[in-house]
Amino acid sequence: MTTCISYPDYYDCYEYHGNTTIELTRKQDGSVIWRDWILFNSVEEATEFFNDTCVVQ
Repeated sequence: MTTCISYPDYYDCYEYHGNTTIELTRKQDGSVIWRDWILFNSVEEATEFFNDTCVVQ
């Protein structure tokens, strides 16, 4: 699953593929500013974080 959240100067893309890691990529004007990985202790924690934080309602 991938979702992007837009801000005035940049946007964050979260990628989650069902494991214990979510990849966060920050982009500005089409260029990658930085990339980081958010690590969790369980798949349940990662899924909950993605669903609660990353999915724009």
